[in-house]
Amino acid sequence: MKRFVSCFALFVAATIFASGCNKAAYQSAMATPEMPALIGNTDKLESQLSIARLQEHQGQLRDATDRYQQLAAKNPKNATIPHRLGIIESKGGKHDVANQHFRRSLELDPHNAEVLTDWGYSFFLQGKLDEAETALRMALKEAPGDKRATNNLALALGHAGKTKESLALFRQVSGEAPAWVNLGYVHVSLGEGEKAAECFAKALSIDDRLATAANALVQIAELQQQAEQRTARKRQVAAAKSARAKSEAESLIAGVVPVSGESRGPGSSNSDVQFAHAQAQSVAKSGKVTSSSSAPSK
Repeated sequence: MKRFVSCFALFVAATIFASGCNKAAYQSAMATPEMPALIGNTDKLESQLSIARLQEHQGQLRDATDRYQQLAAKNPKNATIPHRLGIIESKGGKHDVANQHFRRSLELDPHNAEVLTDWGYSFFLQGKLDEAETALRMALKEAPGDKRATNNLALALGHAGKTKESLALFRQVSGEAPAWVNLGYVHVSLGEGEKAAECFAKALSIDDRLATAANALVQIAELQQQAEQRTARKRQVAAAKSARAKSEAESLIAGVVPVSGESRGPGSSNSDVQFAHAQAQSVAKSGKVTSSSSAPSK
């Protein structure tokens, strides 16, 4: 069942409700051909931050990073700049660098729920579920009921095996049926196909119009069928090899071992017959002739 995880990877990312870091950094916006001219003084910090955010939206992450770094040198007390840098580096998989930026941002603004939420999701991407849970609970302490922090905490708890609390949090964000869908995708990402199917079926029992759950069940069924077909083919190949080995062993016994002592030709001995029996039995068991064995010396 673990084989279906990669097949669902993009589907999961697209359907889990309100998850992830700030959409400005973790979701690609439609890029425009040219950056529009900004009205007003573009030398001001606010204008420069707006330009950098627009570059993020357009996928110009290297340019955005360079701009943020220039702004950080001139504005070392601004907490937004390391926050944005943390998001960019986390998105690029440079988690050690991202952690440094998030930590710096919180040093400047310790009670910023948005930074805590994004850092928590970054920890989730790193597989550091305990750290993710801590950061996201802190975010919810600062901003009770925040949907993004709640959903991200549900993801972290689900992957940590705390499914009851995870489901309860998903319910707060999206309602009963979608909550079961989200929990189903958590099980998908963990390679737990049967549990995932149970969650999707539960979602459909609540809302039979939920296309995401229906599609997921169809895909799981197809992947299960493919896995069963592969297993059946492997068994057929193994059975054919075994039958062929048995046939070869029987032929070897019939062709080498004489029926009685009178039928043995000149130069044959009991030791020859014993050796042939041993070889035939070896072939019957393993399907291979033991090449390292040698006939008894005469």
